[in-house]
Amino acid sequence: MRSLVWPWLLAVVGAFALVSACGGEDEPSSSSSATATRGPTAQLGDIGPGITDTEIRLGIANDVSATSETPHAAVGLAISAYFAMVNQEGGGVCGRELVLVLEDDTSSERDQIAAFIGNVRPDVAQQDPPDLFVDIDMDYVTESDTVPTIVFRPSYEADGQILGGYINDNLAGQTAATLYQDDDFGRSGRDAFTGEFAGDIVAEESYESTATDINSQLATLRNAAPDILYLYSTPVFTALAFAYMTQNDWHPLVVMSYVNSAATLASSIGGGTEVAQITAGFAAIAGSISNNYILDPVADADDPALVEHIRIMETYNGPPVSKPSVNAQAIAETVVQTLDIACENDDLSRSGMVAAAASLNGFHPSVLREDIELMISETDHSAIQSLIPVQIRADGTLAPLVTEPIEAGG
Repeated sequence: MRSLVWPWLLAVVGAFALVSACGGEDEPSSSSSATATRGPTAQLGDIGPGITDTEIRLGIANDVSATSETPHAAVGLAISAYFAMVNQEGGGVCGRELVLVLEDDTSSERDQIAAFIGNVRPDVAQQDPPDLFVDIDMDYVTESDTVPTIVFRPSYEADGQILGGYINDNLAGQTAATLYQDDDFGRSGRDAFTGEFAGDIVAEESYESTATDINSQLATLRNAAPDILYLYSTPVFTALAFAYMTQNDWHPLVVMSYVNSAATLASSIGGGTEVAQITAGFAAIAGSISNNYILDPVADADDPALVEHIRIMETYNGPPVSKPSVNAQAIAETVVQTLDIACENDDLSRSGMVAAAASLNGFHPSVLREDIELMISETDHSAIQSLIPVQIRADGTLAPLVTEPIEAGG
């Protein structure tokens, strides 16, 4: 195992129930994404709500206080940290300080912000500002002409379709069984996979998100003797599935959603963060296949962009480093790029921001995998549309299984 992986893992996995956290101090990277003043203080032709001579106010309505036991609190805190870095080291944007208004799932300041960013529960029926770079599947979003919405996260449909296509191309003739969460998330990923997969589906089982035990479903799937077990499940239930397989000496090839973090699964299955526990956890999930689009806090621990992410989170009071914090920085970088373009266009109105966001086709946030770019246009508001199938190794690293990203439907 690489020398940088274990120090991370021992600091990982404790801050959130569903995320893997890490620490350590590193020097600033020369590739910092915001080190120069971004534009003069401009008297712009078009200025919308939330814009003053000194500030650009943006909002996020997530589980900021983590009262719902979700990882979403990390999103707002990480974006705030990145904005603080841009303000301190880059002079803000358009000569103005970036201000993020954080609320717990509702916002009373809609008239005082330029846009919402990074929300996980967009409600276009009630929100007047545009909802930019929503951190949820496009299938959950109903966009209106009056309240534009741009989605950042890859869709669960694309996730399942790409995994099914990869198996068709590389593991032809294999049989599969599926376990999925019986809600929009699980059904989207299950339907996309089964619609794409060319082999035989020998068994299917579902579970409710409130379930405490899924052993009966797993026993049914095991009895069908599939070559592949396809899991479209959240991390808690994915860990339960791996624990069942370990206990019952069952070893199908596991193919699972990108929502599952290898480090979190390893610690959950191994029973803690001690070296022996993490080793056992990674041994249990080694060989599993998933999709990826973003740098991983463990597998990519020595990547300069991730080293810089750690510095920003530590220096500017961000959350513990985790996949949600890395994803949040990718959103924050995209927001800053959007505002840069809007400033250059002399238009910081709400419609000007939407137009700037829609022009970001080909933009690459530093913490995405180097071969993943945004694919936004005026008519297509889904930002990330390609993914990379990867295989989890016993040392926690993620081995790409293809040479270039796969686009859903491509």
